[in-house]
Amino acid sequence: MNCKTCEFDLAQSAKFCSNCGSKIVNDRLSLKGTWEEFIGPFFSWDNNFWRTFLGMFTNPKAVLEAYISGARKKYFQPFSYIVLYATLAVFFYKFFPMQSVIDYSEGITDGMNASNSTQNVPQLDMSKFMDSMMNYYNFIVLSLLPLYALTSYLIFSKRGHNFFEHLVFNSYIQTNLGYISLILQVIMVTLLEMDFINYAYFYFVIFIVFTLYTLKKLYLLNFKQTLFSGIKYLVLFVLLYFGIIVVLSVIFGIIYALTVLK
Repeated sequence: MNCKTCEFDLAQSAKFCSNCGSKIVNDRLSLKGTWEEFIGPFFSWDNNFWRTFLGMFTNPKAVLEAYISGARKKYFQPFSYIVLYATLAVFFYKFFPMQSVIDYSEGITDGMNASNSTQNVPQLDMSKFMDSMMNYYNFIVLSLLPLYALTSYLIFSKRGHNFFEHLVFNSYIQTNLGYISLILQVIMVTLLEMDFINYAYFYFVIFIVFTLYTLKKLYLLNFKQTLFSGIKYLVLFVLLYFGIIVVLSVIFGIIYALTVLK
């Protein structure tokens, strides 16, 4: 018998190829086979996904250092991990749209009309904006990764990890935070009908606590170091975030002005 992947000669009883490591599959696909091959591993508690997700709570240092140290198969690969989350989030917001945000459409319009007495502002429809944003949710999540990585890299630059390693760290951190957010939104916003603004404040606290907890475990920080690093993280992240917003606003402003002049 030959391996179907690399054509290496194998014994008839072989389950895996001793040359390339591929699993030997002789059976045709069936309902049971499809479940075992594609769906079953995802729901198994002993797979890379759950090992990674739960490991980020119980032993984040092991998860974060595994990939950069060369143990690439023990945990879910960082960038596949965050792409999977971003994809699931798109479907999540289709089933659980943020109605509380959409409900602010009328309030925003009334506020703009109150400040502009010369003419009425047309009714804003935030639902269209939210739909557009959710359609590109995965790109939004991925685009913010370098910002998170740069923030933690600048704060912990003396700890020996480069920017790209911090990119890996933040892929795991932000993905776990994303899954936490999805669960909390169902419970607090959908079921308990919490105001979305209040939920946003609550989630911001979760974001800071989990990020600092993970970095504390990674760098073995004491309480004083963790608190000081947290303050620096907040200040630096806000400065970088608003700096990017200003630069993008100027760029879009110039593009808009050139378009109008034409």
